[in-house]
Amino acid sequence: MPIRNRNIYSIIGPTAIGKSKIAIELVDKYPFEIISLDSSMIYREMNIGTDKPDSTILSKYKHHLIDIVDPNEDYNVFQYCKDIDVAIKEIFKNKKIPLLVGGTMMYFNAIINGLDDIPKKIPCVKDFVSDLMNKYPLKTMHDCLKDIDYDSFLRIHSNDQQRIERAIEVYISSGKPLSSFFKSSSNFFDKYKFINIKLFTEDRNYIHEKIKMRTSRMFEQGLIDEVKHIIHKYPNIEKCQSMKSIGYKHIIEYLNNDLKKEHLIDRCIFATRQLAKRQYTWMKNFSFESEIEISSTENILKKIEKNLHLGKLM
Repeated sequence: MPIRNRNIYSIIGPTAIGKSKIAIELVDKYPFEIISLDSSMIYREMNIGTDKPDSTILSKYKHHLIDIVDPNEDYNVFQYCKDIDVAIKEIFKNKKIPLLVGGTMMYFNAIINGLDDIPKKIPCVKDFVSDLMNKYPLKTMHDCLKDIDYDSFLRIHSNDQQRIERAIEVYISSGKPLSSFFKSSSNFFDKYKFINIKLFTEDRNYIHEKIKMRTSRMFEQGLIDEVKHIIHKYPNIEKCQSMKSIGYKHIIEYLNNDLKKEHLIDRCIFATRQLAKRQYTWMKNFSFESEIEISSTENILKKIEKNLHLGKLM
């Protein structure tokens, strides 16, 4: 297959909107193979809180970049770009078509727009910045980005501790703002054509209700016990990147008596709603071949098939 004819399809949308369900329907009918675009599903043993497809789905449908690192391991967007490059080549070698599915917009942005080699984490710098984060209010640390990395200050939400911390780390270790490592020039994915599908809804109550239902289901399925198991198996994991994910972070706060149990689920729901809001903001920066309003009664699969003329793939 000539490289110029190698199309990569993607399903992008906010959390809880139903991306995985649509992806499975597409794989059932067309020669797609799924690549996860989710920064939390990469971790083994983090199943319930990431809403990871269950073992039956994963055994029936090939998913790339799920369960590839342990929760106590570091992982970043640059490593993701390396891993997805390998996955894409493998899929084309198997005469299938890559289908990216997820909502980690920083990963998607790196694939579409390119990313330079971000400096690796330096333990002493990481510890120093961590001490600063503990010493000063989060808003103060976010405001620091105004002077050292204004683009990141505008892009990163003032409550996003993980990304604020990383932006400051990069600046201290490299002397360059994190945003300077993002490129609008060519990158190693330029040899592919991306056909992007956007799932969205204009009905805020619709996505809020979906988030509420999914969060409640996670707790019913045993999310607290899942976090307890991970903490027991991996000592000192509380400060690891994986445990900053929604749900895991909040349950650790609850287990440390920093959050009351009666507020736990509501705090997770609120954090997930904020995530969805940031995802919508990110999506304004991307172009889409098909935009699907999912709260309508129309068949979403048929709408995608019609808009993208998928019959030619069969």
